[in-house]
Amino acid sequence: MYLLFAVIENEDLLDELITGWMDLGISGATVIETTGALQLITQHVPIFAGLRSLTSGGGRHNKTIFTAINNEKTLNLAVAFMEDLCRKTDKPHQGIYFVTPLSHFGRLGMNKKT
Repeated sequence: MYLLFAVIENEDLLDELITGWMDLGISGATVIETTGALQLITQHVPIFAGLRSLTSGGGRHNKTIFTAINNEKTLNLAVAFMEDLCRKTDKPHQGIYFVTPLSHFGRLGMNKKT
């Protein structure tokens, strides 16, 4: 198993990304609103305001998505879909991603009996 993290700077891509991943069978993604350190410091520390041009268009928030993926084939499809989606925007700096092995995974709570 793998844990895929993606930090998406272009919020407009989020719906299509999640929908595309669902089409690949990835339905358990979690999305969190996050702020990059450079974005934060340029907003709150006046001396660093000139660095604002280095951030992604001055926006303050990113979307961080993480999901557990069962196998390498699905992982490769998920990454390829995400890369293609970001490439289609013709804009640099759409975000980052990284993958880490996942040694344990389980569901919490009572099992439903059907």
